[in-house]
Amino acid sequence: MRYQTSGYRFTRYLLTSIKRRIREVIGPEDDEIQDYYAHYKRELKTARATPIERQEFVSQAGRRWVTLVGDFHTLEHAQKSYVHLLEDLSLRKTRPILALEMAHAHQDVPLLRFTRGALEETDFLESIRYFENWGFNFHHYRPIFEHARKHRLAIHGLNKDGSLSERDRFMAYRIRHLCARYPDQPLLVLVGDLHLASPHLPRALAALGIAPLVLLQNSESIYMRRLKRNQEPTGWFSLGRDRFLFNNTPPTVKMQTYLTWLEHGGEALLALYGFCSAGVDPDGEVELADTVQRYIRALHDLFGLRNKPDDDYQVFTFKSLEFLNDSYFRRPPGLYFARLVREGYSIYTPKGQTIYVPMMDLNRTVEEAMHYLMRCELATGQSLRDFLDRVHYFACGFLASRLINPNRHTPSWDEMRDRLAKIRAAASGKQKKKLAGQEAAYESALRFWEIRKRSGRWSREEIEPILKSDLETVFAVSRQVGYSVGAALYEAYDRGDLSGANLRRYAFQQRDPFFLTDRDA
Repeated sequence: MRYQTSGYRFTRYLLTSIKRRIREVIGPEDDEIQDYYAHYKRELKTARATPIERQEFVSQAGRRWVTLVGDFHTLEHAQKSYVHLLEDLSLRKTRPILALEMAHAHQDVPLLRFTRGALEETDFLESIRYFENWGFNFHHYRPIFEHARKHRLAIHGLNKDGSLSERDRFMAYRIRHLCARYPDQPLLVLVGDLHLASPHLPRALAALGIAPLVLLQNSESIYMRRLKRNQEPTGWFSLGRDRFLFNNTPPTVKMQTYLTWLEHGGEALLALYGFCSAGVDPDGEVELADTVQRYIRALHDLFGLRNKPDDDYQVFTFKSLEFLNDSYFRRPPGLYFARLVREGYSIYTPKGQTIYVPMMDLNRTVEEAMHYLMRCELATGQSLRDFLDRVHYFACGFLASRLINPNRHTPSWDEMRDRLAKIRAAASGKQKKKLAGQEAAYESALRFWEIRKRSGRWSREEIEPILKSDLETVFAVSRQVGYSVGAALYEAYDRGDLSGANLRRYAFQQRDPFFLTDRDA
C-alpha cells in the first residue's frame, strides 16, 4: 500500500482519531450543543457547492448592509480570512463597521480606546476579561485591530452570556442597533461558524427585516465530499441563496487546533510553546527538524544527559508518510506502528530513528523526542511485561512534556471517576457509543490502580481481563495509567520530593513504571 497524505481514506482516519481524542477531553456534549450543531451539519451535508472566484463574493460584500463571516476560534486562518476581506474592501474604498463575537456588547469603550491606541494590549485584555470570557489565542485576533487602527474603523462587541439561542437573538438585535447607528456603512460581523446555520443567527436577523450575506468557512462536509470525488476541496464556493463558503484548511488541521487548545489552553500557545511565535508568518514553511531539535536539546539539558546523541533522527508529519512504504511496516512490529499512524497517533521507532507526529503540537512532539532520547520503542504485545513497559514508556513521555509545558493536564483518578459517571449518565445512545472506548479505558485504568493499591502485586487472574481487551483498549489503558504516573512524578519533582537525578534514573536506567511512585500507590 502506498500512503497518500492528501487522500480521502487517510484524511478520514486522521480526522476520526482527532475527534475521538476531543471527545475524550470534553466528555459527553450538552444536548443543546448537539441540537445546535445538528442544524449546521445537516445544512452543509446537503448543500451544493459551486466553485466561484474570490472577487465575486468580495463584490457582493461591498454592497450588502450586513455580511456575516464564520469564525473557528482556534484556527488562525479563519481570522486571517476576515482580515483579508477587510483589505479587499479597503481597496474598493469601502469602510465597514466591525462587529466581533470575541467581545461583549457592553465593552465598546475599551474596544474604542484600544483601537485608537489609548490602551495597552495587556490592559485592554484585562478590562474586557478576555481570558475569562473568550480565552482563545489573542495573537490570531490582533491583526483585526491593527487593520482597524490603520484605517480608523470602528469596532464593536457583539456577544453576551447565555444559551446559544439566546445569544443568537441578542446578536440579531445588536446588529440591528449598529445598522441604525451607521446607516451609510456596511457591517462586517465575525461570529462562530455554527451561528451561521440558517435556523440560527440568519433566522433571528430575518425576523428583524435583515437579510445578511453569509460566508461560512472550512466546511468539513463539503471538503470531504469533494475530496472523495477527486475534486479540489479548497477555494471559494457559492451555496446559493446569499450563502458562500471559503475552504482554506483541511478539517484535520482545523480540528487539531481545537484539540491543541483544549490540551494547552489559550493565549500565547504558539508563541510560548510551539514552533510559531508572534511576528512569524504561520503560512511559512516550518523546519520540522529544527523544531524537534530544540525540544530534544531542552530535554537533554533538563535530564542532565551526557554523551547522548541528539541529532540522528528523521521527522515526519501526516504530510510526509513515505516512510511507511518501507517493508518494515508491513510485518510486526512495524505493522502495528503503521496502524497507529493511520489512527492518528504519534510514534517513535528505531527503524531509521523515525519520529512521527501527525502535526507539530508541543505535547506529542516532546513525548516522541523523549522516546528518541530513550531509544525506546513502544511494546506491542499483550503480556504483563509488555503492559508495564508501555506504562513506563507513556509515563516518561508525559513527564518530559510536563517539564516543558507545566500546564499540561491529564485526569486524576478522581476526575476519571467523575468523567466515567458522566459518560454513563449521558442521555444520548449515540454519545455513549462514541465514548465507549474512553469508558472502557477509564474503567480498566481505575480497576488496574485499585488492584495495585490493594496488594502492590497482581495475580495473572486479576490483571488478565485488562490484558485480554482489544488492542485499542489495552493501548488506551497503558497510556492513561502511564500519563497518571508521569503526572505523579512531575508533581513530586515540583514539590522537591524527587531530584533531577531521580527522574533521570527512572527514565534511562530502569523499567519499573512504579519505581518512585510506590509511596503513593
